[in-house]
Formats: sequence, C-alpha cells, structure tokens
Amino acid sequence: MSVLAALTVKVSAILLLALGGAFCLRAKSAAARHWVLAIGIVSACLAPAVHVLPTLPVLQVVPVGPLAWSAGPVSDALRLRPYVPLREPAGAGAVGPAAGREPQGARLARSRPADAPTAFDAAIGRWAVTVWLAGAVASAGVLLVGLARLRWLRMSSSHVTDGPWPRLCGDLERLSGLTRGVDLLFGPRHGLVATWGWRRPAVMLPAAAAEWSPERMRVVLLHELAHARRGDWLLQMAAEALRCVWWFNPLAWIIRARLRRESEHAADDVVLAQGVPATTCATHLVDLAREAGKHRRTWLPAPAMARPSHLERRVSTMLNPLTNRLPLTRPGRCWSLAALVPASMLVAGLHVDAQTARIAGTVVDQAGQVVQNPGLTLTNRATVEQLRVTGDDAGRFEFADLGPSEYSLMVGKPGFERLFRRFSLEGGEQIEEELVLRLGSVEETIVVTDTGESPTAARTISEATRARYLEHRNQGGTIAPPIKIRDQAPVYPASVRGSGFEGKVVLEAQIKTDGTVEVLQVLAPVDLATMTTVYPDLARSAVEAVGGWRYEPTLLHGVPVDTRMTISVTFRP
Repeated sequence: MSVLAALTVKVSAILLLALGGAFCLRAKSAAARHWVLAIGIVSACLAPAVHVLPTLPVLQVVPVGPLAWSAGPVSDALRLRPYVPLREPAGAGAVGPAAGREPQGARLARSRPADAPTAFDAAIGRWAVTVWLAGAVASAGVLLVGLARLRWLRMSSSHVTDGPWPRLCGDLERLSGLTRGVDLLFGPRHGLVATWGWRRPAVMLPAAAAEWSPERMRVVLLHELAHARRGDWLLQMAAEALRCVWWFNPLAWIIRARLRRESEHAADDVVLAQGVPATTCATHLVDLAREAGKHRRTWLPAPAMARPSHLERRVSTMLNPLTNRLPLTRPGRCWSLAALVPASMLVAGLHVDAQTARIAGTVVDQAGQVVQNPGLTLTNRATVEQLRVTGDDAGRFEFADLGPSEYSLMVGKPGFERLFRRFSLEGGEQIEEELVLRLGSVEETIVVTDTGESPTAARTISEATRARYLEHRNQGGTIAPPIKIRDQAPVYPASVRGSGFEGKVVLEAQIKTDGTVEVLQVLAPVDLATMTTVYPDLARSAVEAVGGWRYEPTLLHGVPVDTRMTISVTFRP
C-alpha cells in the first residue's frame, strides 16, 4: 500500500508537470503540445522502474533458513562435546533478548516518536489494495477487449492493393516521409476511419470509401498518415496502460483525453499545411462525422478521424486563421526533452518520506566488529507478512518502503544468539540502528544412572588429542568454539539411592577466558512427576562435577571471551 501511494504521488506530479507544460504552450501549435504530453506519459510509465532501481543494489533478498544451533543427543554418561549453540531463548519471540530493554551497545535514532498503529489501519490498507487491483484488472480487461476488436476488424477487412487508393497512398507516403508503409483496408464498419499499429500501421476505411471523391481521399489519407508517421497509436496505448494502472487518478484520464485531442488537431494541421483549404477540410470532417453518427459506435483503442467528441472545437480551430500550425522543430524537441525528462526522472527518483518508512543499520558482534552477511527477517505483526534480506559484507542492511505498522525484527548468524527487536513505525519514519549479536551458548545434556558403582575419576584428554582439536578449531573464521579438555561426570547421590526417584537439574554456567567453569545459577532440581523441588543433593552433585570441567576457551577474532553454557542433568534410578 505504501509503495502504491508513493508511486501515485510521483506519477501525479509528472502528469501535472506535462499538463502544465502543455498549458504554457497554448499559443503554440498542437504538435508542440502533443509532444510535451507524450513526454509526460512516457515518463509516468517509467516512474515505477525509476522508483525501484535505486534500491536494487543495496541488498540481496534471499531465503533465510534455520539460524539456531541444535544440541547434541542425550547420552548415558557425560561425554566430551564440541561447541554447539543454544536454541532460540525462551520468551524471546516477541521482543528479544530482554523484554522491554535494548541490548547493550545498541544505538537508535528516530526521526520522530512513533505510535503503534491498530489492526484497523492494516485492514484498510488491504482493502484499498484489493479495490485498486480489481479496478486495474477491470480496466485492463476492457483494453484487451478493444485490442481484440481491432484484430477482428483487421482480419475481417479486405486489403486494397490496386486502384486509385494505393497509388495516392504511395505518393502521400513519400511526400510525408513515412518509410514503414501502411496497409489500406476496407472494413465492415460504416463510417469508421481509424489508424493503428506500429511496425506496419493499418489504415481502416469504410467500404463506401471506394466511391469517395479524389479530394476527400487525399484529405483522409493525409490525416491518417500523419497519425502513422508520428506513432500516435503507440503513444495512445501508453496512455491507456497508464489509465489502467492509475484508474482512480483523474489526471490519468485527463492527460489521456488531452493527448487524443491534440493528436487530432496536429493531424489536421498537417492536412492544412499541404495546401488543403480549411473550409474543404472542415466540410469533409463534418460529413464523415455525420455518416459515422448514423451507426452504433463501439469504443476502439485507435485514433479515429471522425470521432464526434470535440468535433465543434476541431472545426473552429481549422477555420481560425490565427491558429499556430507550425510543426515542432528539431531544436524545439531537444529543448523540451532536456527540460521535461530530467525533471520527471527527478520526481520519480525522490523518496516520499511522508508515505513510507525505513529501517536500516549495521550488525556487529559483542567485540564491536561487523558481522558479515547476517540474515534478517522483518515481520509485519498486523499482516504477518515477512521480508527477508541478507546484509552485505560490511554488516549493512536496509528495509525500505515500509508502511505504518508494528514490526518484529529477527537477526541471526551461525555462532551467535538470535536477536529480536520490535518497532512501531509511522509513515515516513527513518530508523538507523546498530544491532549487537552476542555469542551463542554451549548446551550440555547429561543422563546419570544409579548403577551402584563407585564414581569415576575425572578424565583429561591427551596432549596429542588436544593438539588435533586445536588445529581443527583454529583453521580460521570469526569464532573458534571451546574444547573440553577435562571432564568429570556427576554421581548419583547415595542419599537418593533406592528411592526410585527421577529428577532433573538445570545449571546456568559460564566458561571463563582461562578455561574454568563458573556455575552462576541452579535453576531446578525438579521431580518430573510432581514438579516439586526435592533432594538438594542432586543439585550439589551436578555443581561439583561441572565445577571440575576445564576448557580451551572460545575465541572471538582470536581473543578469548567468556561463553555462557546451559547444562541439563537428569538423574535416573
């Protein structure tokens, strides 16, 4: 919806510019006004491409796969495990690492405060887009029906290949400088005189044209060949396409009608410039319009010479000796192109900040270094639509042309913990943010079974094994995961033996930069059946074992860093 609104503003500005230029040239010839209107229509048709092109090189839209790491399988006894990241943190689905609190180091700059939009606003946007799409499809359908009628007329008409018409047409083609040639057709419609087509235009004449006088034949052919030489049908199709897309915009209808009117006036001027008296041209025009009015009219997407609309204006213009009928010169075309095209492209390239919002920034790690090619997913919380992008090598990302709504942003990169943020955007709001990713966590899952045997001693890997692990780990990359070099299994407490109790202990710990493990918190020694806290000896056994572990610490950019770890210990009888 926001893109459609922005493009509507830009297209309207371009059309107003063209209509204003034509108004300023009201004392000039119809050919000059037609040329200015044509430039405006072509520029308006190109405006969507100019609007989109500046944003294409910024980011590459790619699918985002799972970004979380998975833990290793459950084992019967404690084993040495490689570094594995933690799954998505509980409760982070809405806001992020800490609900209602920005991550440390994040910097946010807003253009103005934003109020959270309602779901009603999103529903209105969807309704508006649906109505626009329905109107565009209906308008395009009408245009396609008209083109099908033209095709049927061409197939059902007879080609005129001999007689006075082809000879006169050939002479006038050479006189007007038309090199493509035309197909002369006698059609089944009474009073219809029209020209359409681009590579080889078709000039449609009524069957009664075989009885016309040479004077009328010359007037009609001069008029229709003027349309063919200037490519009026192709310009009219561009105006029709513009009207189909922006059917709700009155400017699209106005410039379409104005282009058709100036096209007829310019063709009339070409006829008069060949020495045809104004009274003679006007008389033939009125006679043709009278003949066409006797029969039922069907709309056709092609310039028709005797169209009843604006007939009085055309006749009065023909008979006015003060009317400027000079053709547009080549310098005049160049000057108008140099003035209108840059102005139109400038309007098309402008961002309508009042209509669209933007979220951009950089993703860095906890050491302040950029995270290359992070994956980001932005979700519109009202419509559940998602935008997925991948940042560049400098960690830069951008979400442009966003409508007013509430958004959730998820940032992920293998080796780091997912980051979740929430934004409430107003129209035109610009957000520039630095997002800080924290290192992922190590997860250990241990099962301790009461076998009645004596506890095993701590195990330390050999120097040779340690050297192989270090060589494999330090082959390169931003993150070098920790390696456990000393392992100690928890023991099933003697105070619990024989009770048949099965319990679980969850520990939050930290691998320090010197490789030691510090237990930060005991989350739960829980009875899995009754969900009550029992047997503190289970927690004590787990804490004692974990405290004896030793690691080669995690390296971030070659520097040792603390690493969070979660250990789940299940005690089974």
